[in-house]
Amino acid sequence: MSEETQRQHYYVEPTCESIEHNHAFITIADVARDHQHGILGTTGPAIYSGHSHFHRICVLTTSDPKCGPIHWHVVDVVTGPAIEVAGNEHTHQFCGETSCVLGHTHSFNSTTDTTPDRKKKCDCNHKDCDHDHKDCKREDD
Repeated sequence: MSEETQRQHYYVEPTCESIEHNHAFITIADVARDHQHGILGTTGPAIYSGHSHFHRICVLTTSDPKCGPIHWHVVDVVTGPAIEVAGNEHTHQFCGETSCVLGHTHSFNSTTDTTPDRKKKCDCNHKDCDHDHKDCKREDD
């Protein structure tokens, strides 16, 4: 895969407001062909949609040398929207299936770690706005 193709498929240009907002995650995929893989990393930056946001996860699994040839799988999914939790923080659920390698895939279902809620930079034309945008009419609604 060319560098340009990789950039288009595996890189999201962060915006000023999202560059500091991501989540860590760690989970284990289900068993397939007598082995499992770990899935860990950091999400991409926040992608705002409506009154919430989500994140892209694009990583390689860990390898598992216990069964057959050493191999990895690609995980490329988008999280669900923010889920509010105590302490003015939020998390995201993510699930899916790895890429098919050596004739098999692995399923996974987990959540990211929590992070403090961050307000999206206001584009509602209210001077010095510091609210949750629930009553704002925005172009992305």
